Amino acid sequence: MAGPARLLSRGELARSKGRFGAVVAALSLIVFLVLVLGALADGLFYGATGAVRSTNATAYAFSDDAEGSLIRSRLDEADVAPLRSAPGVTAASPVGVLLTGGKGPEGDIDLAVFGLDVGGPGSPTTLVEGRLPEAGEQGVAAVDTRLQQDGVVLGSQVAVGDVGVEVVGFVSDASYQLQPTVWTSVADWRAMRDAVRPELRGQPTAINAVALITEPGADLSAIAATLPGTTVLTSDAVGLAIPGVAQQRSTLNSIIYTTLAVAALVVALFFALVVLEKRELFAALKALGTPTGALGRAVLVQAVVASILGVIIGTIVARLFGLIIPANVPTLFRTDTLIQIAVFTLVAGVVGAAFSLRRIARIDPATAIGGTL
Repeated sequence: MAGPARLLSRGELARSKGRFGAVVAALSLIVFLVLVLGALADGLFYGATGAVRSTNATAYAFSDDAEGSLIRSRLDEADVAPLRSAPGVTAASPVGVLLTGGKGPEGDIDLAVFGLDVGGPGSPTTLVEGRLPEAGEQGVAAVDTRLQQDGVVLGSQVAVGDVGVEVVGFVSDASYQLQPTVWTSVADWRAMRDAVRPELRGQPTAINAVALITEPGADLSAIAATLPGTTVLTSDAVGLAIPGVAQQRSTLNSIIYTTLAVAALVVALFFALVVLEKRELFAALKALGTPTGALGRAVLVQAVVASILGVIIGTIVARLFGLIIPANVPTLFRTDTLIQIAVFTLVAGVVGAAFSLRRIARIDPATAIGGTL
């Protein structure tokens, strides 16, 4: 006799619009909050790590005291040769990094300047317009698409101090520590560095790190052993080693998981009240021969419907909210994150509703004719 149970799952939604709407509203708010937190977490992570994620390098070599930070590391161009010949390495290239301020067509801009042998290890792989500088070419650069907001176009001049480069291409998802990047030659990077860091002018061969392309399964510790005083990390590990990235990601993920746990609690409390209020109806349905399993499925169906509606409404509100978030707030609404949160919300809804199943199973059909639970 599954018919009464089907009527319960459908009819209850129609009869209890206010109460059901309240749980949908609560879930929608939770989904909205989680999506915004997820967008902030993704915005911070991808905005800080694009310059090491979106390149062809599979690993980077640093000085031992750098703790995986490109900015802190100090090596010499002479260190590239032994690393290039290390076991498991197919290519190596010097990398220089400079966090600084510069000037664009419309005034001052923040920049992360990367100097490297463009085309070699460490080169960006997300070119969307124009071209990358050619090997040995100086005075030109590819820049982050974020600089288009500052009026930068192909052919624009971007300068650091008195050193300027012509923009010949744009790359996406390539920012570093939330700053848009400039990809140019080591010589141009060094000239820019010397222009704003005069104390480093006496280091004509200094670089920050060495970008590597390694063979699958290469032993990174063996590669580092070929050049004493260095540490070799994968590109993923380098991204997480950027100051604050791992801590931000862990903190925001903890908040997201806690909020999803609250979603399960909301659903659990809602359906516990539903079962409590409708115990006589459940008892009557049991007395008519409706299996406990069918009644449980009816409750789970309501939980799934509430969760789906919560996800849809929460997503719409979050995306609309994203349209008014200031551009300087690092948020990124990703489809992958939306799918994960939708799945977690559905699971949380079902898990929350499942706590009511034991109470349903304990309802005595005799209650329908005046008995007690």
